[in-house]
Amino acid sequence: MKIVRDIAYKESLLGDFYLPEGAVPEGGFPAALLIHGGGWTGMDRFAVRGIADFLAENGFAVFNIDYRLAPQHRWPAGCEDCKDAAKWLLETDYPVNRNKLFSVGGSSGGHYALMTGLMLKRTFCGIVSISGIDDVFPDLEAAPDRYTLLLGASPTKEALREINPATYLTSDAPPVLCTHWRKDPVVPFAACAEFEKAVLKNGTRICVYSYDFARQCEGHDIWIPGSSPHKLYPDLEAVIACFMKEIISE
Repeated sequence: MKIVRDIAYKESLLGDFYLPEGAVPEGGFPAALLIHGGGWTGMDRFAVRGIADFLAENGFAVFNIDYRLAPQHRWPAGCEDCKDAAKWLLETDYPVNRNKLFSVGGSSGGHYALMTGLMLKRTFCGIVSISGIDDVFPDLEAAPDRYTLLLGASPTKEALREINPATYLTSDAPPVLCTHWRKDPVVPFAACAEFEKAVLKNGTRICVYSYDFARQCEGHDIWIPGSSPHKLYPDLEAVIACFMKEIISE
């Protein structure tokens, strides 16, 4: 694959662009906007470069981005950055199929992937949330401090509705894949379950991959322990690749 590093998609914010190997398909490569996690307050794009590698190896162009972090930059700064990165993907001269764009993220990056994909639903053909904060209300009960950091104050119900992905569900929402460990100690599985209920009520499409394997677990239980860069477990890669390839083949 070819990696174009340190692309400035807006002032002071960078991303790395991954191009798959091989001939460019007619219309360009399907593409993914990749959004890292870190509780909205930490980490950077390098934490998820293993996911970028995996997606590029499966034929997707990938824009792996940094965005502004709380508490220095409170909501909606980081989410606005993700939307601007989506705009960059739409306008780039690289061979990207603008009709086959996905938003992909993990943990709080899964939240931003959902928010970006649902708020810009005509831009994206699918959304992938890996152990994401899919519904903020159950997550608030588990980790209230990160909401104070994101919002700059104790959250009100109105503020929570504003940052809750289900608020932006409409009849033309793109298909969603949510993956989640049932015993996740970082983001509770209830966040995934509640969002699934909302999507089903909305009448649109969701796929949920929940799991509870007897394997060595760290954090969200998504990474192979000791992998560098961090690499998703094979079952997660298979589910994600299958979902995305099915969407682009429709």
